Amino acid sequence: MPNVTLDEIRAAAERQYGDFDIALPDGTAVTLRSPLRMSAEERGLLADVEQLANAGDTGAVTEALKVAAKTPEQGARLLDALGGDLATAAVLFERWAKAVSVGEASPSAS
Repeated sequence: MPNVTLDEIRAAAERQYGDFDIALPDGTAVTLRSPLRMSAEERGLLADVEQLANAGDTGAVTEALKVAAKTPEQGARLLDALGGDLATAAVLFERWAKAVSVGEASPSAS
C-alpha cells in the first residue's frame, strides 16, 4: 500500500516552494515564481542578475523581478506599478527572495 499520493507531494511542494503573489494598486495581482519553478536558463539569468544586485547595480533588482514574474506581461505591470521606485523594488525583492528561499541541503550524517 502506498505511503503517499503524488497529489499530497504536490501540495507539500506548493506550501514549501509556492509562488509569491503581490496585489497591485489597480486590484490585479502579479505572481513571482520560486526559482525551482523556473527553467534552467531563467535560473541562470536570475543568478547573474542577483550577483549584479549584490554588487550594487540598482537596475539589477528590477531585472530580477521581471525574470521572476510568471509572465512577461506580469513583469511589465509590476515594473509599471513600481514606477521606478528602486527602494520599493529592493524591499519587494528581499521579501520575495526570503519567501522563496530554497536554502542549502544539510550535510548527511555519514
